Amino acid sequence: MRRLVFLVGLVGLCGYALPARAGALDFDDRPPSNDPSATLSEEYAHLGVHFISTDDGAIWGGMSAGDAGGWQIDGTSGPAFLGFDGESYDVMLSFDAPVTNFQLDASRAQGVAFPFVDSLLVAGFLNGTFTKAVEIYLGDVDQWQTVALDGEFDLVFVHGSGIRGMRFGIDNLSWDGGAASIAPAEIDIRPGSDENPVNPESRGVIPVLIYGSAALDVEAIDPSAIGFGPDAAGIAHPRSGPHYFDADGDGWLDMLTHHRTRETGLSDQDFEACLFASSYDGSELEGCDGVTPVPR
Repeated sequence: MRRLVFLVGLVGLCGYALPARAGALDFDDRPPSNDPSATLSEEYAHLGVHFISTDDGAIWGGMSAGDAGGWQIDGTSGPAFLGFDGESYDVMLSFDAPVTNFQLDASRAQGVAFPFVDSLLVAGFLNGTFTKAVEIYLGDVDQWQTVALDGEFDLVFVHGSGIRGMRFGIDNLSWDGGAASIAPAEIDIRPGSDENPVNPESRGVIPVLIYGSAALDVEAIDPSAIGFGPDAAGIAHPRSGPHYFDADGDGWLDMLTHHRTRETGLSDQDFEACLFASSYDGSELEGCDGVTPVPR
């Protein structure tokens, strides 16, 4: 029996909750676009944050990566940074869940002729209401300053202003709390069975099929980051699995895993079981299917 269960029902059905986690991003996890017309949007949705911008705001490689844009700066944790230029520039970060203690690093770039001319405003909002803002003036080229907002926010607005053509970069964004965005997955426990019988005392394994689709590349799932059942049992035979094949003939590869029954934490009171997994890029997914507890 194959079933798709969306996030609203996942946590309770699985018997465990995903903890809130501090978030951080430094733009070094993807190739820089080095394109002044590029903007971010959903590239970091797996961290629970969405970028909204009507202006420029591209990921650039810094000096140690060739300095394609001639910024003469490096990011604070690697060469990449989010760079802005123009007369007015801004970006909004919308979070899936409220965060606290937001901060970022900022520096002026070579496009600013003099220090302390360009300004940077970072403002926080919660439920559509302004809560707090901090404004700084940017110092010397490649001299990074940390801007911190205490309080709780679900939207952060970053705005820079100055003489047209002056540039700055931001990097090393971090916050506490929030929640990673979890994508729904379609799974099938004991493929070919409608009842999905599970004997919690069995010494055997439970097969689970994860269906691939245009939205889910199962080969991008990290096999070491798969957990099944309330106790998040890993893959039973990691050396010989998982197995990849097109189980439903839709043209997309599917993934078959096996999990030791006694390690899943399933009991004779469970009529639903969930699988949780992470992809190599940090995105997370979860899917559930019905089970039928049976006596030994």
